[in-house]
Amino acid sequence: GRIPYILQCPFCCIKATNQADPATKRKRMATVKMGVDRLSAPELVAKAQGIHDKVAAHAAFPAPVPSAVDLQKNIDDLAAANAAVNANGGKADYLFRRASYTAVRAALKSWGGYVQMASGGVEDVILGSGFGVVQRGGPIGELSPPKNLGTRVTTMEGRASFVWERDGGADMYHVFMSATNAPFNWELIGATTKSRFNADTLQPGTIYWFAVSAIGAAGETSKSEPLLARAA
Repeated sequence: GRIPYILQCPFCCIKATNQADPATKRKRMATVKMGVDRLSAPELVAKAQGIHDKVAAHAAFPAPVPSAVDLQKNIDDLAAANAAVNANGGKADYLFRRASYTAVRAALKSWGGYVQMASGGVEDVILGSGFGVVQRGGPIGELSPPKNLGTRVTTMEGRASFVWERDGGADMYHVFMSATNAPFNWELIGATTKSRFNADTLQPGTIYWFAVSAIGAAGETSKSEPLLARAA
C-alpha cells in the first residue's frame, strides 16, 4: 500500500545540534500548541501560511515533513477552494474545500511534531516557528510512559486504530511504528494531543508494532510497551 508522508518522517534522525544545550534542558520543557481545532477555512489558510513562512526561514527547522513546497501547495489549494465556495458554492466546491482543509490540518500536525522534536522543547525556538506553546498551571513532575495501549475496531482499509490511558500531565504524545520486532526499528509517525491515533494507508492485513511516548513539563518519557496491531 501507499505510505503517507507522515510515515516517511525523519524526526528520529534529527541531530543533537538541533537540541537544547544542557543548561536549557534544566528548564521546563515547552510543548507545541497546535491551535487549529476551531479555525474556519480562511483562518486556517492564514495560520498555516504564517507557520509555513516562519519554519521555512528558521535555521532550526531544515527538513520539515511534508516539505515546505508540499505544505504551500496544500495552502494554495485551500485558498482556491475558499474562493470557489464564495464565488459558486456548488457541491463540488464544498467537497474540495473539505478535502483541502483536512490536508492542511494533517500537514500542520505533522509539522507540529517536527517542531517539537527539532526545538528540543525550547520555548523561544517553538515560538519562532509560528506555533504557540501550551500554557501550564503548576509544575508537574516526570511522567510515566503511556499505559494500556489497545486496538480499536476499524473498517477503513489500511488503517490501524488504537488508544491508550491518558495522563493529565501530558501535553502531547509521540506515536512510533515498527514493521518488525526482531529488532524493533521505531519510526516517529505522528504527534497528537489526544489519547488515540489512526495510522492510515498501511499495507492491508499487515501486522505492525506501535508505541507511544508522553511529553510534559519535565520532558519526554520513554516509549510505552509495544502494541501489536493489524491494519484493516
